[in-house]
Amino acid sequence: MGMSAGPSSGGGGSSPMVDINTTPLVDVMLVLLIIFMITAPLLAHKVRINLPQQSTNPADKSQIEQKRLELVDLGGFVEYRLNNDPISREILFAEFREEGRKIKDDQPEYKIQADETVPYQVLAEILAAARRSKIERIGFDNLATPSGGVGAPPPAGG
Repeated sequence: MGMSAGPSSGGGGSSPMVDINTTPLVDVMLVLLIIFMITAPLLAHKVRINLPQQSTNPADKSQIEQKRLELVDLGGFVEYRLNNDPISREILFAEFREEGRKIKDDQPEYKIQADETVPYQVLAEILAAARRSKIERIGFDNLATPSGGVGAPPPAGG
């Protein structure tokens, strides 16, 4: 890994040095090899996700109790409505805990419907509480939008 300085005589008949110094190339390649050896196991890490399985029996879907959770932003205050009845956040979370004690087949299916002005933090708290309570069936129905907004249904006359 040494370096050759060429002939020590200062005469004009000496030829120029044409060898490439590979020491820096080898050093860089070794550093890259070490970096890839360290990061490769991190990239192979798998995240386990429990995806919902489709029922083979269509009659099973009709036997599941449906609960609709509506979230409406009232300008700084979010109103919770479960099946069109106003409910407090604490009572909703208590119901999650009660329903989470049941086996999956006996749990109701919660459909969340929220307008786009509801803060994300509120939705995250609801989903976190459902997960802590072991609620298996929870999802989003339709994200409601103000009339005329993106995704809003067309007017009845047109």
